[in-house]
Amino acid sequence: MAKNQNGYVEINKYIDTKPMFGNWEVDVIIVAISFLAIGVIVANDFLTISIFIALGLIAGTYYNKAKQSRVKGFFFHLLYMLGLRQPKTLPPSYMRYFLGA
Repeated sequence: MAKNQNGYVEINKYIDTKPMFGNWEVDVIIVAISFLAIGVIVANDFLTISIFIALGLIAGTYYNKAKQSRVKGFFFHLLYMLGLRQPKTLPPSYMRYFLGA
């Protein structure tokens, strides 16, 4: 953890805040670094790798904007809708309205 000028350790404001790297959360960094890894594996010259780095930064920026504009759990809901992930339990069929966060 980084110390500020007073010598105090800076901690997150909320306990459930995700780990950050710069201004991005770790899941956004994973999106950007995956493009870098693909560029290093596939490409063999500097221009192609730099194009993949630029694509990774652009994809990370757009993913961050999409994540900030949606409600929590939106991307997991998309996985459920596409059938790529199954919910652990299903609510009873008589429950039609759900309240909560």
